[in-house]
Order: sequence, then structure tokens, then C-alpha cells
Amino acid sequence: MKTIELWRLPDVLIIHLKRFDSKNVPYGNRDKLDTFVDFPIRKLDMSHHCAAYNDNTHKQSSDDAIVVKDKVPAEYDLFGVINHYGRLGFGHYTAFARRWNDVHIEDEWSAFDDSSVSRIDNESSIITSAAYVLFYRRRAFSMGAR
Repeated sequence: MKTIELWRLPDVLIIHLKRFDSKNVPYGNRDKLDTFVDFPIRKLDMSHHCAAYNDNTHKQSSDDAIVVKDKVPAEYDLFGVINHYGRLGFGHYTAFARRWNDVHIEDEWSAFDDSSVSRIDNESSIITSAAYVLFYRRRAFSMGAR
């Protein structure tokens, strides 16, 4: 399993899930991976993925939330998902998204499928084995932190 440690956390975190296996590359084949990944919608805690995890880079705040060097919580909320259906070279993309700004993120999700946009009633339905790219927003932006 590959791991990565981050030195600095971004305000917007984009996670690309590996959905194609390249074990048959010499023969020109790539298999689609439909493994279900259970990703969090709220409070993705990235503090444990930060390098140099010591007193100089991490400090406790009054609410006991771990914060990174710039004193901004290392927690993220999901605001978008790109889905892929089909196989390499042939497939269909859809998306789920919700609005956000520097102050808050809305609770309402929308589904995007070509020219069709519809409201999502059940938030948990956005977590599927078709998820391909995840978009997270940091709970407090480092530029807007007070």
C-alpha cells in the first residue's frame, strides 16, 4: 500500500481514486476497479497524514481539535464527487456537488448527469463504487482564519 505525508494542507483537497488497474498494460488492457471506497462526507481528518508530526507543527486548541502549523483545523467536508461508469476508453461521467463559500457549506446536494440536474434527497447515496474524484473543502480556510 502506498502512503504519502503532507507538509502543508491545502484549502481545497482533491483526491483521485485509482479506478484502473494497469497489470495487463503490455497487452493494452486495463481493468476497471469498482471497489467500494467508504469516504466521509464530513470531518475528514487529515492531521494524521501530515509529516513532521511534532510540537512545532501541531498544537492543541481549546476545543482539543488538532490543528496544523497555521492554526487551522485539519478537517475537511466533501463538496463534490465525480463518478465514472463503464471502462477505460468508453464510459460515462456524472457528478454530485453542493455549494460552498468562505463561510459555510450548504447541506443540499445536486446530481449532474449530462444536461440533467436533480436534487439528492438521501446524502448517503452519493457514496458509491463509481466515485472517481473527491473534492473536499477545509473547514476553515487558512487565508480566512481568524
